[in-house]
Amino acid sequence: MAVTSEHSTEVPEPYYYLWHLAALKVIDADFGPAPSTPPNLEIPAVREACRPTVKSTVWDQIAAAGTGTMVTASVALIDVGICPDHPNLKTRLDQDRSIDLASHPFGARTIAQYDELDPYSPEQQEAFFGGLDLTGLGDLGLSNDDTAYFKSLTAELAASRGCVRRLMNPEALFGAHGTACAGLIAGEPAANTSGTSEVSSPETLFTETGSEAEPNKNRNVLPYFGVDPFSRLISIRTSFDTDPAQFICAFLYAYHQHADVIVLPRGLPDPEHLRLEPKAELTTDAGLYQNRLTGDLVRRLSLVGEAEELDPNSPQPAESGRRLWRILRHVILGVSRKIPIVCAAGNSGESQLIYPANLAEEDNGIIAVGSVTAEGFRSGYSNYGNRLTLVAPSDDQEVINRHQLRVDHQFPFHARHAHIAGRSKEYRYSGLGLLTTDLPGSWGYESGDDPWSSVPFEENRGIGGGYYTNFGGTSGASALIGGICSLIQRAHKTKHGQSTSLDGVTVKALLVAASDPHRVVAPGFRPLTPDCMNSDHEDGKGSAYFFGAGLPDAAAAVQAALAT
Repeated sequence: MAVTSEHSTEVPEPYYYLWHLAALKVIDADFGPAPSTPPNLEIPAVREACRPTVKSTVWDQIAAAGTGTMVTASVALIDVGICPDHPNLKTRLDQDRSIDLASHPFGARTIAQYDELDPYSPEQQEAFFGGLDLTGLGDLGLSNDDTAYFKSLTAELAASRGCVRRLMNPEALFGAHGTACAGLIAGEPAANTSGTSEVSSPETLFTETGSEAEPNKNRNVLPYFGVDPFSRLISIRTSFDTDPAQFICAFLYAYHQHADVIVLPRGLPDPEHLRLEPKAELTTDAGLYQNRLTGDLVRRLSLVGEAEELDPNSPQPAESGRRLWRILRHVILGVSRKIPIVCAAGNSGESQLIYPANLAEEDNGIIAVGSVTAEGFRSGYSNYGNRLTLVAPSDDQEVINRHQLRVDHQFPFHARHAHIAGRSKEYRYSGLGLLTTDLPGSWGYESGDDPWSSVPFEENRGIGGGYYTNFGGTSGASALIGGICSLIQRAHKTKHGQSTSLDGVTVKALLVAASDPHRVVAPGFRPLTPDCMNSDHEDGKGSAYFFGAGLPDAAAAVQAALAT
């Protein structure tokens, strides 16, 4: 189902909002000849000239390799939840398999069939982990004591009972981040079947040759596409509490549901593994007493986690807590070898990755994702370093430090600031972000009117009625890579059957093989270029240090999967 339909010209956006799909070669788009200098995308006429012609899509390639029946892949998104009623996500979210681990230790789910529940009971029980079988994970490498503890934990999970609620779905209020990531992974056009108000899924449009569909008549709804609009999303909602048990349950549930891909667009608050090590150049300066402030910083970094132990009156961490964090680490590594786990590298601009992206190695299926801009540079906030697997397109951030200067010259009040590069190198700022789905209402990023308010649906305020937002970060980049992993799995299923899937290590290898550290990020014209962020001459450390294997070519990865 290519995006070159007769309705694609009705897109109300004045710029090509699916540029990231072209950058990843999910769609083959012709942007025309490259100009002698990078174009100013802030000028409407230039934006219109850069509107590409879509010639083909990866989705069509997968469909052409099949037998006429569209196969699907399941992407488990471990985040804060996904809006269940978003018109571009409604048919993509598998609500029967989604789970809320933030409000119940054994899982909760909200259903709309209120009349089927006991009116005198606020909730019903359900065994979300019933039949949990982890034999396929093999030996997780735990100690004997931790293995015994883990077995008792999983036995408790297998016998546990979660709940089904009649309350308002919490994901409709607090799932902005997850909703944005979900759109980048699997958003699809909200097409209405003619004469009805029913929303058609991509599979229906593909398999039912006699079905007639038309674009959604709500002017706030865009014909939006994620990287793989034929995949299904399993929302695994978790909180930000420092509770390792909920994250153990999250990864085990994704494995229990036989997810084809797991996306974790955030870090986990492990008190030991998330600690950043002092940089070598800082410790050298401190040792030579060249900078007292730097020396004090290194000393305080070195004492993180130790000061409490030095104070006998301070509360000590329980052994059971450390044990659960240890078990979680082994569970993540074990599950990644069976299912690819896509992790965000982090948004602090450090040359070290956040946890668990920093667990990425060649022998596991953890994919650590950094972000790059359409200007070909690492995003101003994106973490980088030796364990980075690859990168994906995202937005940018201004940087002003002694190593580099990156400012938004299109900002209206830029002239009021005296930013002089001096000894810093100046890098071009990119104003192009990722347009994606937003949580409608005041809790969304764009704070649109609530769909259930007195405002008529067609007159909803906010960007696209509050249904869309400009998004970015390594969260957005990791969501895009999660979509490519889904494409790889669907390509494999097309050849070998719906019930088959590639393991995490294989999917990661296919991604890396299809990546190029010198690719041009369309619609830009500059190849991936290192920058100085945290030290002088850092751009000389090589492209792999900043971009890992580079920017993936989704079409090449899919062709490799079809040939596997």
